[in-house]
Amino acid sequence: MLVGRNFNVRLATVEDASFLADWFSNPENLGKFYNVWPTTRVHWEQTLSERPGPRERGGVYLAIHPEFPTPVGVGGYFNPFTLWELFRGVELWGQIHPQFRGRGVGTQAACLMINHLFNALPLERIQATIAVGNEPSCRAAEAIGMRKEGIYRNVSFLHGRYVDMYLYSIIRPDWQNEEAYRQGRPPF
Repeated sequence: MLVGRNFNVRLATVEDASFLADWFSNPENLGKFYNVWPTTRVHWEQTLSERPGPRERGGVYLAIHPEFPTPVGVGGYFNPFTLWELFRGVELWGQIHPQFRGRGVGTQAACLMINHLFNALPLERIQATIAVGNEPSCRAAEAIGMRKEGIYRNVSFLHGRYVDMYLYSIIRPDWQNEEAYRQGRPPF
């Protein structure tokens, strides 16, 4: 478990399958920058029980707030590259419950994840893709030390049309170490 200032982030388990199925089937949770992909408890049980290999391939995490009965966010990381041996990077993703958006939960969770991933894995790069127009997520990416690298044109199909996505990243030299990373970041 990653212990944060206001909440914790923990690895999702098979016991979270029903919660995740409900989360990803609820358009309110996903907001306007994600398509709804209805899933089932069985799908998530299979996904969470499979251990495809090293942690470099990814994981699903839940943000737990002490005053809320269910997780306030879901997120994680995955390896977007085809050859791990050549590309040492992962991509972060996340969604925050509507009640907790705009309160720094996503920023704090992402800081925890970036710090954890650079400490625990031989990564050189952590990236995020954000739909053009999703300004809150862009501000969060910049607050956690990511730099905008460019735009993927027409890369994502969202609500019936293709949209552009920004590419953000932080590389190991930007992070340096936990002490250096915490300086200039929102407290996490």
